Amino acid sequence: MTKVLGKDDLLKANLKRELVPVPELGASLWMQEMTAEHVIEFKKHIDTLRKNGQKESTLEQDVEIMTMVISFSACDENGTLLFTQDEAKGLTKNNLNVLMDLGNKALEISGVKIESQGFASEVTDNLPKAQPTSLSVTSPANSRKRVRKS
Repeated sequence: MTKVLGKDDLLKANLKRELVPVPELGASLWMQEMTAEHVIEFKKHIDTLRKNGQKESTLEQDVEIMTMVISFSACDENGTLLFTQDEAKGLTKNNLNVLMDLGNKALEISGVKIESQGFASEVTDNLPKAQPTSLSVTSPANSRKRVRKS
């Protein structure tokens, strides 16, 4: 028998969550997919950057984007977010690779794709694993696979 969802079921957060290893820090971090509100806020931020015809992001903008998505995704085991956006800016004191890896993981879990096209390469060519981003965002609308039961 199939459960019928009610109002309360739909209004409570039902977000994917996973424990993400952070080998550089010798620990793991819970991360969850971004809410629809967070994806909208993220897209608005990208749109603002693109407003004046900017097609490439700088390393500084990449780091800003990654701290934003980490603040939308890093959580405790119960799904309570760990950082406000302002607090997440403090993550820039950490290893750049850790920051980029966690930001990319937050996007991956949420089904949001940013096309990587080697932007800001002047700065990042000598930084291992740093992946600058283009300012093109694919929303997670069709990112979930649907399985039909026969």
